[in-house]
Amino acid sequence: MGAVQSSAKTLWLAIKALRQLNTEVRALLRRASQPPGIPVPNPTKSYWLDDPPFPELVNIRSPTLPNAADIVIIGSGITGAAVARSVLCESAYSNKADPDPNAGLPRVVALEARTLCSGATGRNGGHMKSSPHDIFALFRQTLGPDRAAALTRFQLAHVRLLTELCRAEGWDVAECREVETVDFYLAEEDRDRAFQEIRELEKWVPEMDIRLWDEVEARKNFEVNDYVKGAISYTAGALWPFRFVSCVWKDLLARFGKNLSIETSTSVLSIRTPKQQDYAYEVVTNRGIIKCNHIVHATNGFATQFFPGLRGKMTGVLDTMSAQRPGRQFPDLDGSRSWSVIYGSAFDYVTQRPTVDGQPGDIMLGGGFARSHDGGKSMIGVWDDSRIDALPVAHISGIFPTLFEPHWGEDAQGGRTKKAWSGILGVTGDMRPFVGRLDRKLTGRKPEAKTAAKVGRGVVEPGEWISAGYCGDGMVWAWLSGTAIGIMLAGTENENAPPAPGRPGGALASWFPCDLEPTPRRVKNAGLENLADRFF
Repeated sequence: MGAVQSSAKTLWLAIKALRQLNTEVRALLRRASQPPGIPVPNPTKSYWLDDPPFPELVNIRSPTLPNAADIVIIGSGITGAAVARSVLCESAYSNKADPDPNAGLPRVVALEARTLCSGATGRNGGHMKSSPHDIFALFRQTLGPDRAAALTRFQLAHVRLLTELCRAEGWDVAECREVETVDFYLAEEDRDRAFQEIRELEKWVPEMDIRLWDEVEARKNFEVNDYVKGAISYTAGALWPFRFVSCVWKDLLARFGKNLSIETSTSVLSIRTPKQQDYAYEVVTNRGIIKCNHIVHATNGFATQFFPGLRGKMTGVLDTMSAQRPGRQFPDLDGSRSWSVIYGSAFDYVTQRPTVDGQPGDIMLGGGFARSHDGGKSMIGVWDDSRIDALPVAHISGIFPTLFEPHWGEDAQGGRTKKAWSGILGVTGDMRPFVGRLDRKLTGRKPEAKTAAKVGRGVVEPGEWISAGYCGDGMVWAWLSGTAIGIMLAGTENENAPPAPGRPGGALASWFPCDLEPTPRRVKNAGLENLADRFF
């Protein structure tokens, strides 16, 4: 009888736990499916936004808001800059034989709620790093190996293209460079799983060169201690993201100033589709209304504010970053190495700025998501980057001294942490960004304008476009995604274009994976509930 009662009690407790779990999941999904609102006016202060290379761009805007444009881009970060550069350069190339250099170029207006590039791009880790074995393994489950390999190559291409672009344009201030990146594994099972994923990746992406290090080799070569159970190393990249984007906008204004304006402190409040108008849309802002034929949503985690059809498919996630002084014994590698620290399903990401005048560069370290309250669940469905939590800051402030001791040494003069801040990631239910034209069923808007919009060589039907939801990997998704949107807007996707700095050669389909497009079928299957096993 006692055994029966014990079994019944155990079953009751299990049912109770499952009910509680389901209640937590439903509450989290409800919060994550809310409209984001507009960015808060008082975000935490990001290290990257200090000492801007072009101070005149920080609060740039026209005396009066333009009343019309061909294209309105919402967001002035790396995606918005890539879209603007792509559509203007594509259109200029198409019209290169015209004696008037501005003939046929679209009028582009970029809107920014706060200061220039003050959203996710100005708050991230500056780490151009794909984790190719992880990405391939993830996408292979649902897409198969060929399509997973295409997505992996798309990410990997960012390092070469962005470093070539900065070199060609002389944007040294962006500190864009290739690095040797090293992943440290703190548990043997995580190391073994990664090694197996790499062996599988090599079959489908054989050009990817990843070196595997056992625990003895890792400790010797990278000067870490016994907490590290193994490592891998390969080529990645790093840069100062805000300075890079500032260089892009500065160059575009110099080349296309008559066709481009950037409007900071201009929040979008709503989008309307007026009847009997020459333009398809009215973008309502706190400074007035802009009429246009195309709208590009380049706001990453905030993108679902203006279309209900993607709520529940994409959400905002609060993440934590820091700038730290390296310890007195920390190896000075002149910014040539980056790191990740892997523990279970969580990780931290790290770069180091180049040495300047004999002074080792600051360490840029972010992560600690799983160390927050409720193992990260309290950070999901959050769009307030004025908030920063103590537990992630405590974690990222201590992880490197813990792993590198005794090669960390005493803290540098002035203390370890120079600054800590937060930012908003955009996460989708299938861990792929949404990139392309938005179906009208998702936006809830049907433009009444009957004429197609002439942009560059192409004649492109008015519409809304998105490039957002980079799932924490914006530096290896955003640039080419924004570039692809610009090519679509210019109507030149079928052109066999020559390669150019920052742009692959060939027709768009030869390098842009169609699995990023927000098709109705894909959106239907991309619910955030797919991610429940990551947090529960």
